[in-house]
Amino acid sequence: MTNHWVDIKNADAILIMGSNAAEHHPISFKWVLDAKYKRGAVVMHVDPKFSRTSARSDFHVPLRSGTDIAFLGGMIHYILENNLYFNEYVAHYTNAALIVKDSFGFKDGLFSGYNPETRKYDQSKWAFETDAEGIPKKDPALKHERSVFQLLKAHYSRYTIDKVSDITGVSLDNLLRVYKAYAATGNPEKSGTILYALGWTQHTVGVQNIRSAGIVQLLLGNMGVAGGGINALRGEPNVQGSTDHALLYHIVPGYMAMPLSDWQSLADYHKANTPVSKDALSANWWQNKPKYFNSLLKGWFGDAATAENEFGYGMLPKLEKGADYSYLFLFDRMYKGDISGGFIFGLNPANSVANTNKVRKAFDTLDWLVTVDVHHSETTDNWKRPGVDPKKIKTEVFMLPSAHRLEKEGSVTNSGRWMLWHYEAVKPPGEARTFGYMLVELMNRIKKSYAAKEGAYPDPIVKLDWPDSYNAEVWPGGSTGSLPGK
Repeated sequence: MTNHWVDIKNADAILIMGSNAAEHHPISFKWVLDAKYKRGAVVMHVDPKFSRTSARSDFHVPLRSGTDIAFLGGMIHYILENNLYFNEYVAHYTNAALIVKDSFGFKDGLFSGYNPETRKYDQSKWAFETDAEGIPKKDPALKHERSVFQLLKAHYSRYTIDKVSDITGVSLDNLLRVYKAYAATGNPEKSGTILYALGWTQHTVGVQNIRSAGIVQLLLGNMGVAGGGINALRGEPNVQGSTDHALLYHIVPGYMAMPLSDWQSLADYHKANTPVSKDALSANWWQNKPKYFNSLLKGWFGDAATAENEFGYGMLPKLEKGADYSYLFLFDRMYKGDISGGFIFGLNPANSVANTNKVRKAFDTLDWLVTVDVHHSETTDNWKRPGVDPKKIKTEVFMLPSAHRLEKEGSVTNSGRWMLWHYEAVKPPGEARTFGYMLVELMNRIKKSYAAKEGAYPDPIVKLDWPDSYNAEVWPGGSTGSLPGK
């Protein structure tokens, strides 16, 4: 979400793609209807199927599933060819005026610098031209043939309306109906917002779907304004929190990169991740990244983090460059027998991950598995699923009873990126505990074990600044008490 739910009411045009907002995100749709009936906003639903969202929109445009990029590419072409972009915004508040080096090119579906052996791009081929002082050259008139603007125009010239219609299955009339209505927001008096959900993200080209929307919004000047933005309709609060609070493998808190094996020293990390600008007009806020990252290390390792030991940077694990540690690859490695055990908190991958048959067989390769949930699921009971003899499953499975959301207090991040605190309504029953409680107590036992017998490399464990117990004073968020057997 670049904007908040309530800001949707300020839009003059609302494009909903890859989402059935009326049914799946009714709070967002409240503000869509507010904009429609109070501001006269035009609401467009571009989606393969007709739904309640379609019924409440001004018009529904069906398209072939998976052709969203072509649809948006056609809109970009339409905006550029008809000079409907917000010229002042594009020239002064985007990188459209910057001049790209002549090493950049695009041919046969590939950009310059592609290495077919490594399947990687050398992005230095895409760099900007700079003057003698290292400041990127610009053409505010947007006429230079190698300006970002002209290269963008050339790249999207192939998305003619006839070609887009052929790819998407959308009639010419319907394409123009959407393009005209939405492109009308390309001036300072109007704004348009784009709403999307899993219908966009759950594609192999999900990132390109959203980047295409980003290009549309930048051309029309719809970023950073009331009623604008690109708004992801999240399924639950902490889907937003997963990125804001770094629950994904490739980032640490603050949207900073997870260390790679190439960056063995703190200096290496900062050099690779801190942008340098010689342009006096550049805000370049990320030049402060070293301060943020050093503070984060200090928060993790406390007094053990000093300038002399690079604030404990050496104690952080490093990802191998080029390796993929994402969800699907995790289960692929598990399937191959490369993982011996693990914890699953409040998740049911045996039911929700693609190729569930492979996922369930992958679990069979584990020596041990700890599942933490409020109830039994396909994952917790995978070892005795239909068609399987439990005696032949080697995995030792433990199930820890978790507190329900109503049985714990703690923070969540809503779709507007506000951190909210919710309170415990009732105590968790029996031996049920919160996730936080389990993790704190488990880590305390691990620290105690390392203190008694150090192991190969104890520092990241024993020097971690960690609460000694889980209680309201030290670590807010749920029931106190000991784990059974402590």
